Amino acid sequence: MFQAAAAAVLDLVATYGVVVLLCVFILEGALVGKLIPTRTLFVAVVVTAGSDAFAFLPVFAAAVVGATIGQGLVFVGVRHFDVDPTDLRGVPVDEERLAGADRWFDRWGLPAVAVSNALPGTRGWLALPTATADVTSTRFVAASLVGTTVYAGALVGVALGLEGAAVALMEL
Repeated sequence: MFQAAAAAVLDLVATYGVVVLLCVFILEGALVGKLIPTRTLFVAVVVTAGSDAFAFLPVFAAAVVGATIGQGLVFVGVRHFDVDPTDLRGVPVDEERLAGADRWFDRWGLPAVAVSNALPGTRGWLALPTATADVTSTRFVAASLVGTTVYAGALVGVALGLEGAAVALMEL
């Protein structure tokens, strides 16, 4: 199922460019896209784009901006519209995950948002407790942006490493 979804999204990226990637990462940031293999997709698109910085920089920007927009939407939805993510069918949120996010935020505060966004599997979850705390949306978005930039940078490193390994294997 994931392979078919990734192949379909790669085809869309090839056809429509990084706008599709931006949309995918908005969904991922908004917790809706947690079912989409965004890490694999991102690495595949960077490898396809090549190691030239000008080729993968738009991909990097689309991922960072998209995920930050998505998390911002969750933050605003929870804070201003009393959205309860556990009530939404497309968002894989349960009480245990929310309790863990609350503990992280209670212990480390806003820096936990940046750290969690830099780690696979925890990305975006701290938008929920942060939205109910006394944190401005600007500070939340800044922390989200920092963590997501680190995460995307690490994925670029993985992609470039894979590309280098493939080139080395082809030369053997």
